[in-house]
Amino acid sequence: MRGGSKTLFFALVALLLAVGLAACGGGGDSSTTTEASAQGQAEGKPNGAAKNREEGKSSSGEGHSGSSPSSGNASDFVPRHHSDSGGGSTQFTVKGGDNSVQEFGEEAGSSEFDAAAAVVHDFLDARAEGNWAAACTYMSKATIESFEKLAAQAKQGEGKSCGAILAALVSPAAKSAIKAEAEKADVGSLRVEGEQAFVIYTGVEGTVIAMPMANEGGDWKVASLAGAPLN
Repeated sequence: MRGGSKTLFFALVALLLAVGLAACGGGGDSSTTTEASAQGQAEGKPNGAAKNREEGKSSSGEGHSGSSPSSGNASDFVPRHHSDSGGGSTQFTVKGGDNSVQEFGEEAGSSEFDAAAAVVHDFLDARAEGNWAAACTYMSKATIESFEKLAAQAKQGEGKSCGAILAALVSPAAKSAIKAEAEKADVGSLRVEGEQAFVIYTGVEGTVIAMPMANEGGDWKVASLAGAPLN
């Protein structure tokens, strides 16, 4: 695991474990936990972010301030255009390593790939800006509920919005790594099986990251606050 992503990963690891346990109902082997951490289905329907791009609302990225405050409204966030290299998950397999994510399900078609990649980029960009209200719009309901339960158990943030809870939970020390990841993210694969999916992308210094995804009403949603490094 390389420097930037290592800093981000450990800054958020407690939150990831909380979400993973809430979604999976407890521990288990790595493949079982991996398979349970994302929900999605290959229906071939474009999600909201993809529709925005099709309508030309974010094709150039113009008007993107890159400085929305953590207290900003979701409507303040303007999606940016990103180009991804694709190529499938084979490029990420590790000889003799754990390739459970890289070999999970089947490689998605181009429309599903574009839809999921758009959501991941928009989520990462909103997260990097500190616009947690916008970031929450790209997160699955189950993930949001997990953070709300976590806040309630800790007697902090109970009754607050998803954005307010995340703004309070994320360490300021992770901000630089979060921004770097959003800038470097290059999606290479979407692996889908039934109602589960993973977006695999390359981050800072070539770190390969898997982001669990959920499909809600035909729209892809991010199913974690941060992805897990695969190398």
